[in-house]
Amino acid sequence: MPNKPADWPLKIIAILAILYTLQVARDVMLPITLALIFSLLLSPAVSRLQALRLPRSLAALTVMSICLSIAGSGIYALAKPASQWLQRVPEAVEIVREQLSSVNTDSPDVDAATRSIDSLAQELSASPSNPEVTRVVISEAGWRSELGETAKNFGVYGTLSIILLFFLLTSGEALMRRFIHSLPTQRDKAVVTRIAQRAQTQMSRYLMTITAVNVAIGCITTVALYLFDFPDPALWGAVAALLRYIPYLGVSMTLILLSIVSAVSYPTPAAMVAVPLGYGLFTAAVGQFIDPLVHGFRFSLNPIVVFLWIFFWGWLWGAPGVLLAVPLLTLFQVVCQHTERLLPLAHIIGNTND
Repeated sequence: MPNKPADWPLKIIAILAILYTLQVARDVMLPITLALIFSLLLSPAVSRLQALRLPRSLAALTVMSICLSIAGSGIYALAKPASQWLQRVPEAVEIVREQLSSVNTDSPDVDAATRSIDSLAQELSASPSNPEVTRVVISEAGWRSELGETAKNFGVYGTLSIILLFFLLTSGEALMRRFIHSLPTQRDKAVVTRIAQRAQTQMSRYLMTITAVNVAIGCITTVALYLFDFPDPALWGAVAALLRYIPYLGVSMTLILLSIVSAVSYPTPAAMVAVPLGYGLFTAAVGQFIDPLVHGFRFSLNPIVVFLWIFFWGWLWGAPGVLLAVPLLTLFQVVCQHTERLLPLAHIIGNTND
C-alpha cells in the first residue's frame, strides 16, 4: 500500500529521535560501533585459522593479540615524540605570529590575525606572558586537560571495545544464525543472510584495501621525510597514514601539520615550502592515479555524499565519528542495496559493480 501523507511527520519525528539518541548515547554507541566494524574486518582471518583445526576462541584470541601487539608497539614508539611536539605548540604559534607580523604590519587583517594568535599562544603557554605578574584565573579546563580526559576515555572505551570484539569474533556468527532463524518468513531470512554476507565481504575488502594503501603511503612519506632531514619522520608518516582514512579532509590536515612543523624546523622559506609542496604533489598523484586503480569502481562513492556524511558524523560523535564515517557509509550502502525501499538511496550514495 502507498504511504499516506500523514505518515511522513511520524517518520521525521522518528528520525530525529534516532539522531538525538545516537548523540546522547555516544559513549555507549562508540565502543559497540568500533567492535562491529573490527569484527567485520577480522572475521575472515579468524575463519581461516578455524579452518586449520584451531578452536574459534583461540583463533580470535590469536588474531586480536597480533593486531593489538602491532598497534601497541606503534603507539609506544610514537608516544614520546608526539608528546614533545605537543609541548612545542606554543613555539610554533609564536613563529607563525612573527611571520604574519613581518608580512604587512600596516594591514588591519594581519593585525587582527596576529592578535588572535597572541591570545592563542598565551593560552597554550604554561607560563604567563609577564613573569613578574602572577595571575589567578578561574576558567574552563585547557587543551591539556581536555587531551588527558580524551586519553582516559579512549582507554576505558577502547577496553570495552576489545572485550566486545572478542565476543563478536567468537560468538557473533552463532548469534546471527539464531537471529535469522527467528525471522518469520523465508524471504526475510534470505534478505538478512545476503545483507550479512555482503556487509562482511564489502567491509573487509574496503578496510583491508585502504589500510594497505595507507600503510604504503605512510612508509613512503616516512622515507621521504627522512631524506629531507625532517624531524621525527616516523611520527609524521604515521599521522599521514592515519589521517588518510578521512577522505578529502585528512590530506589537508596532514598538509597543515607538515607546514607548521616545517616553519618551526627550517630557517629558510624555500626549505619551509619544500616538504608541504612535495607531500601535496605526492598525494595528488596518488589520488589521481593509484587510488582509482587499487579501489576500482567497487568503492566508488559520491564525493558530495561522502563530504556531507563526514561532517554529519563529526558533528554527531566528534573526531571518532569522522574516522568512522566512511566505513559506516559503506555499510549503510550495503543495507540499502539489499532493501527494496532503500534502493534509490543506494544509487545516490554511489555505484558498485561487483
